[in-house]
This record gives sequence, structure tokens and C-alpha cells, in this order.
Amino acid sequence: MPAAGGRVYDVCVVGAGMIGSAAARHASETPGARVCLVGPGEPQDRMNRTIFGAHYDEGRITRVLDPDPTWALLAQRSIRRYRELERKTGINFFHDVGYLVIGSPDGDYVRSVQENARRHDVTTQTFSRAQTRERFPFLDIGAGMVGLLDSRNCGHVSPRRLVAALQTAAHLQGCDVVDDVVASVEPPASWARSAGANLAVRTETGGVIHARRVLLATGAFTSFRRLLPAALRPDVRLTGQTVSLVEISDSDADRLQRMPSMYFRHPTDLGRSFYFLPPIRYPDGKFYMKVGHGHREKLLHTEGEVRDWYRSRGDPEAVSVMAAALLELVTGTCEQVRNWYRSGGDPEAVSVMAAALLELVTGVKPISVHGDACVTVKTPTQQLYVDMVTPSLGVALGGNGWAAKSCDEIGRMAAKMIVKGQWDYDLPRDQFRVRWAETQRKSKL
Repeated sequence: MPAAGGRVYDVCVVGAGMIGSAAARHASETPGARVCLVGPGEPQDRMNRTIFGAHYDEGRITRVLDPDPTWALLAQRSIRRYRELERKTGINFFHDVGYLVIGSPDGDYVRSVQENARRHDVTTQTFSRAQTRERFPFLDIGAGMVGLLDSRNCGHVSPRRLVAALQTAAHLQGCDVVDDVVASVEPPASWARSAGANLAVRTETGGVIHARRVLLATGAFTSFRRLLPAALRPDVRLTGQTVSLVEISDSDADRLQRMPSMYFRHPTDLGRSFYFLPPIRYPDGKFYMKVGHGHREKLLHTEGEVRDWYRSRGDPEAVSVMAAALLELVTGTCEQVRNWYRSGGDPEAVSVMAAALLELVTGVKPISVHGDACVTVKTPTQQLYVDMVTPSLGVALGGNGWAAKSCDEIGRMAAKMIVKGQWDYDLPRDQFRVRWAETQRKSKL
């Protein structure tokens, strides 16, 4: 779907991931607005790609229950539009299987989640260890822990299919979707300026897209291309995240079909806190249970480090060592280790997470364990950056690992801003104002 040559767009969204695709969808709802979305699709071979996104997966938890009131609100507003988006595009991405928070009844985390549930009129049920086992016979949440269950309008989404739905909706509303990598955002040529363009978006294939306003939803790669004015760099931390995908049999998947998405919050050790997704069928036709851990991270600084992290498929020697340890825990044997285990990201983290799953979800007999990697953009405020940088250039980034479920509302927030060129949302602008690393360093001198 190429952009029309010589056309000046009202809005060009750079970055075709979850936030950018959502922003394009909402911007293209504006009557008369000419909107373009540019970004590469998912690579078939990660080794030969330089730009990556965080949505190359089939499972992300979606829930309103959250200790932070803003993230809870953004999620609630997004989830309310899931079914409408599915109907509009014919692309199903939402699995309404429920969400279970497991934690100490006296802990701050559980109390904060309960407070925000009441604030957003979310009905929850609280279960003891025994009551949880009665409701979900395959779960053992541990002594002294409680389960806080939200059984409606939550569960998990396929981020791949969600992005496809968002882009399809945008295209149906007249948005041009361009599969290309943006190299720079620059002042336009004189003819384009006279036609109303304020910026020129140049792609790696030599294309030029002219627009009155540009929104950057470029995630971890924002500072690695010539997208922002010189010397401006967002104050963010890029962290490599590892997930574990535990392959299970069809019979185990059938036994666990009532399993909700879950978050286990350890009462004293965040290093032993994990999120878990129920069995999901992946494109290879197999069922996997996904385990993630936001507290085991690798700090990344350069484009090369980000690229290598996404490309990672593990060190064979380290993979063998960690797989042997997990195999011994599960089966008592270390035979055929290399065939049993394949890793992306941090092999040790993959092993630890898989072991945590087997402790919580009883009776599972894993066929294999795989690892995968993505990159999270974290801000010092733990809130999004959605802000105008110049009168013609805006940013929407800093998902902090929580943006997938809320991306449609984040995109709506960003779209309202970039269409008008100013803040136009019912939450305070200062809450989402971008912080610049260069400015902070200068202020300390």
C-alpha cells in the first residue's frame, strides 16, 4: 500500500508497532485528514533485519487490575474497544479468559490493585490457597498467598493480530500504510513547504514522505536514527527482556483450558515475581505457555546491542547447562538436552521462569522450553512520553513494559495531540511530558 507520490499528508506516523498503528487508526478517523503510517513489517528472518518491534509474539496479558491508576484507566478504555475493532476488521485478537493476581494479602501490591479495582468499578473475587485450588485444580499458589480474580474483559491478546487489526482499520479509513524503514525526519524541499509540508520523512529505500506533522512511535530505535532535532535524546532506559515459552502437549493444553492469565507477586523477593499466560497455539501449530519476568533485565545502550538482543538465539553451551538443570528438576534425566531446549535472550532467566511455571501450574509435562527476547523502553516517571517536541513533531514512546494491552487508548491520546498539534486529552499534559537526557545532564553541571 504505497503512499501517493507528491502528496502532502496532514499526519505521518513513523513506527508501525502497537502504539504507532493505533495512532494511525485514530488519526485517520478525523474527517478529511490525510494520514500515512510508515514502518517495517515483522521480519521472517531476524538475522537479516536491523529494525525490530516488540509485538512479534502471540501472547500479552491484558487486564485493568493494576497498582497504577493511570495505567489501569488506559487499559480499561482500550479493552472496551477490543470487540468493536475485531468486528470492524474481521481479525480476532482478544481472548477473554480472566486475570488472576497472586500475592500476599498484606502486601502493598495487592492493596493497590484492590484500590484501583474499586476506583474503576471492577468486580473481583478473592480466593485463599484452598479456594483457588477448588476453582482451578491445576494451580497451587502457595502458603499464605491469595488470588485476586477478575473474570471479565481481561485475559490475553495476540499482539501480532492486534497490530494487523489496527493497521487494517486505519487502511479502511483511508490511511496509507508504507512498509519501509525511516532513516531521517528533515525540513522539506521548497516545493513541499509551499504545498504545506513542515517535515520530510526519508526512508532507507530512498522514498520521501511529506507531512504537516509527524508523530514518532519508534520505541527503542528513537535515538538511533535522525528523527529528532540535533542534541535531543529522550531520557529512557532500554532493557532487554527475556521470556520463556514452555511447549506442552495437546492433552495438557486441554486440561488447562480454564487457566486465566496470571501475575505472581512474591511478598519479599521481586526476583521471584513472574507473569504467566495460559496455553496459546503459536504459528508453528504447537501450544506454549509463556512466562515473563520484568525484574530480570539486561541494560542496552547502543543500536548494535538492541539489534543483537533481538537477534539472540542463545549461547549453545549456556543453553545446554541451563536446560540440563531444568530437565533434572522435571524428569530426572539430562539426555538429549540440545534437542530439548532452544533459547533466545538470557538462558538462565529462561530456565528460572520455566521452573517457576512448573511449581505454580501442577502436573505439566513440558515437551521443550524456548526463549525469546524483546526490548522495553522505560521512563524515569514510569509513565508514557506523549508530547509535542516542536509545533510539527510529536513523540509517543516509553511503554515501560505495560503498553500492549493499552495501545489503542495510547494511540488515541497521541492521535488527538498530533492532529491538533497540541495537547487534547482529559489527563494532565505534564504527566506525559517528555524528559530529555541532554537537558538533565546540563542541569547538573
